[in-house]
Amino acid sequence: MSYRIECFTLYDIYKTGVLNRPKPVDCLDEELWRYRRNTQANFDTIVQAISLRSQPDVVVDPYRIDIRFDDFDNFGFLYQQIEDETYPCWVFEFEIQHASIFNDGINELGHLYTDCDQVPMIRCGTEWDKLPYFLDSSAELRNIYFKIKND
Repeated sequence: MSYRIECFTLYDIYKTGVLNRPKPVDCLDEELWRYRRNTQANFDTIVQAISLRSQPDVVVDPYRIDIRFDDFDNFGFLYQQIEDETYPCWVFEFEIQHASIFNDGINELGHLYTDCDQVPMIRCGTEWDKLPYFLDSSAELRNIYFKIKND
């Protein structure tokens, strides 16, 4: 039996397929290439953190939603909603074979949060401008959230 988990993050993690580190010689738009490379790198980073304990199968590629911090309260409680503003959030879904692999005895996804905490990320310019340059799983500043889907 497999378990499906949703990942929500405030970092731009679009899956673009741009995998090369050096800029291609025939690159016409360096800024667009850099954006695509950085969002792919962010996605790869999160998948690699998940892969420390499991072999995730990404079943829904990352997509963007707009949230309000006062409605979507799964991120850190220090994030304050500013009037009618919305904030970008990226979501993807993955499956694993054994959900207990992330159980730390306190939280069924506790090890997943621990593995992601303080992992460096790249700000791509499309995110909320107050994010740090790393994933944070603390209650105060959580910028990545996981949820087991019950389908």
